[in-house]
Amino acid sequence: MNDNPFNNRRPTEIEDQAHVETVRHFAEPLKQFPTSRDAVKHLERDVAKTALDVLAASQRPPQGNPLLADDGSQWHESIHLFDNIFVCHRPTANGTEYAVVEHFPANGRNEICSRGRNAVEVLKAFTHDQRQALQIWTDDMTAQVKEFLAEKYPGQDMSRVADSFIHKFTTQAVAQKESRNQQQKHSRRIGV
Repeated sequence: MNDNPFNNRRPTEIEDQAHVETVRHFAEPLKQFPTSRDAVKHLERDVAKTALDVLAASQRPPQGNPLLADDGSQWHESIHLFDNIFVCHRPTANGTEYAVVEHFPANGRNEICSRGRNAVEVLKAFTHDQRQALQIWTDDMTAQVKEFLAEKYPGQDMSRVADSFIHKFTTQAVAQKESRNQQQKHSRRIGV
């Protein structure tokens, strides 16, 4: 079942126009969402493998300069997760400690996102926080889209446009279905 609001009935001409304007207006902020969502999804799926990679890296001699975190602690980079986000480790008197650290190139800061003695738990905590951040981002974008449409189309109910727009950018199912539909249309055109 596809819960895209536009599937209930065909969009009106004004809804089509509003959708086009919304796509134009919000195209840039929405480009990063699929990449971020997919990165979190892959990390969730591969958390055990990633933790094993971190554990293996923590057993090797540290290479390069340690990262200095905002709290003054020094960390050795274990693996690269995403853009400017690393899983790090450091030896302590009580054993190895792990952390997900985000590097901010603009100011050189290194912020600890999650930390602990268990690499799997550190990764799970980070993934959970990222999933929540994606939900907050989605809620914020939904509010911005609704506000944009309310200003552009005062007195019009544009909730279907807003819901459809956000749905399109936050679910893979729609993109996959559209891709399959395009492939089917293309196959019919070339006589397959």
